[in-house]
Amino acid sequence: MIVFETLSSILMVICSIFGIVCAFLFIIIVLTHRQCHTLTILLVFNSTIAGLIANTTCISQAIYQLLDVANDSLCTVRGLFLQAGTGVLYHTLCVQALYRLFVTVYSARRSLQTTRFIILVVVIQWIFSISFGLPILFTGHITYQQGSRICQVSLEDTIGFIYFASIIFFIPLLMIVYIYFRIVKYMKDNPFSTTNRSTINGQQRHQSELRLIRRILTLVIILFILGFPYFLFYLLIHLHIVSPWSYMPRISYLFITFGQSASMLINLITTDDVKKSLINIIRKCFGKKNPAQHITL
Repeated sequence: MIVFETLSSILMVICSIFGIVCAFLFIIIVLTHRQCHTLTILLVFNSTIAGLIANTTCISQAIYQLLDVANDSLCTVRGLFLQAGTGVLYHTLCVQALYRLFVTVYSARRSLQTTRFIILVVVIQWIFSISFGLPILFTGHITYQQGSRICQVSLEDTIGFIYFASIIFFIPLLMIVYIYFRIVKYMKDNPFSTTNRSTINGQQRHQSELRLIRRILTLVIILFILGFPYFLFYLLIHLHIVSPWSYMPRISYLFITFGQSASMLINLITTDDVKKSLINIIRKCFGKKNPAQHITL
């Protein structure tokens, strides 16, 4: 099993590095290109910051595992960040969903769409995201797991697991699905059909909304599917179908790490203005030189 331990940690490092690179590319492009300074991209930027933190935490944990560092003084803190990182990412996706709800369903209420109000929502989200894991940390539910050399809430800890699973996965997931159900239903019940020009604008807006919905739902589905093994192991243990296995946390976090890195790639290639800027940068760096620039002998 030593080979499995090493390979799983190396794969976590590779996935996390990929996610960090994608996140940094997104951040640099947004900061350096004025056309990317929109409220919609700001919210994707918020998710990218959360993903950067989550991927950095995963690579840190994987390195500690490779170095065979046991239960040191910071183990429980790393465990808190490791389990809360995915939760932060989901919370930022909830904020994106809320903004689309305000813009689409509550479009008449302009106060809900202002930059000041959305920034306030983001600040509240980060305060909650930073603090929601503290009760579990201070009550000692995050413990060192000898078999996988990691600090986390044990799969056998019913209270701690249900609390974290609810805050990290199920409540944000249900919120996002409900919000986008409301958005899709509203767009179906309120088609744009007035003058010819407004109909064209309405169709463009409708297509833009659908693209954004598809992107967010794709992101949520990837994170849910890749985080599902963790919940599956919990059910199998508590239904007495299988016995606790020391490598279950490693397998779970390997899937979660892959999902977090994939989410950073999705942000990079599906955010239109950022993608266009990235393509222009690639063309400038690797494109063919202009023949007119060659010196004629």
